[in-house]
Amino acid sequence: MEDKTKLNAQVINEYYNDGKHIVYNGDCLLGLEQLIQNKTEIDLTITSPPYFNVKDYVVYENYKKYLDFLETIFTKILILTKPGRLCCINISNILIIRENRNSESKRIPLSFHFVSLMEKIGWEFLEDIIWLKPEGAAKNRNGGFYQHRQPVAYKPNVVNEYIFVFKKPSKSLIDQVVRSYNSLDALNSKVLGNYERSNVWKINPATRSKHPAPYPMELTDKIISYYSFVGDIILDPFFGSGTTSLSCKKYSRNCIGFEIHSEYIDMFISEIKKVIPNKLHDKLTLDKNEFIELTKEECIEKLMKHPKQMLFDIFKDKEPEIKKTVSKIYLAEQIHNHMNDM
Repeated sequence: MEDKTKLNAQVINEYYNDGKHIVYNGDCLLGLEQLIQNKTEIDLTITSPPYFNVKDYVVYENYKKYLDFLETIFTKILILTKPGRLCCINISNILIIRENRNSESKRIPLSFHFVSLMEKIGWEFLEDIIWLKPEGAAKNRNGGFYQHRQPVAYKPNVVNEYIFVFKKPSKSLIDQVVRSYNSLDALNSKVLGNYERSNVWKINPATRSKHPAPYPMELTDKIISYYSFVGDIILDPFFGSGTTSLSCKKYSRNCIGFEIHSEYIDMFISEIKKVIPNKLHDKLTLDKNEFIELTKEECIEKLMKHPKQMLFDIFKDKEPEIKKTVSKIYLAEQIHNHMNDM
């Protein structure tokens, strides 16, 4: 059991703060408690917990202590998270390589234990996304089987990790979260172009980072754009070299991170200067080019796919006295009629 009196007495200071991205150089156990004391509210957590005794940079006494550590961390994050908001965890089952020819390799099903742990804490399971890597990125486990082809000894190469999505329980539906944003933020947060239609994402791992366990920016780009809005506060308690925050800058989100190794934060600081944020709309508008070749019926059908609040906010400049009780179809028709002078 942690000593909360001792935790509360310790304060960790900011290592980097540009007004939107704050990184603390210190233990996330202390940092999360500090955020709780300050009544900070988090919209989304994206993180990848440290491996259990696989990488050189972290060692736990035993597997139970490791799970207890994770339980403590994600209990604190649940307190910080707004009702109905999400927590996305990149995690994988553990492969322990055999020490010699007379021992066997082992796999620990951390991913499956972790889901039960999160539900025990109070999180609601929402999604399981499979991060599929190229086979060449995996450690070769079937070399022996390739030679002798004897049953039972078969071991496949592990080419996947998981992204588990959990939700903090709420009395309201997720639709309520979506409707809580103003129309301009909703417009600027809209996911454009191609997107992942299934829960299997084929993404190459990061290979150039000096951090021992980086995840690729393509992964955090997708998670941030799919599960948060412009201006949201994103938390990464295991900040590493800051991939989460780099994506936050790209998509105009704010970020809070904790990292015990200052050299990794220094790597992040040098990289964030290179990130150019996506351009945002400064006012509500519709791209007329999207409607040029459409019939009136097609135009109205396309407009109807936008939230009613957005249509209302666009049209109220033309008719300031308009009542919010008007129907969505009426708004779409009126916007179509006035499209040339908008």
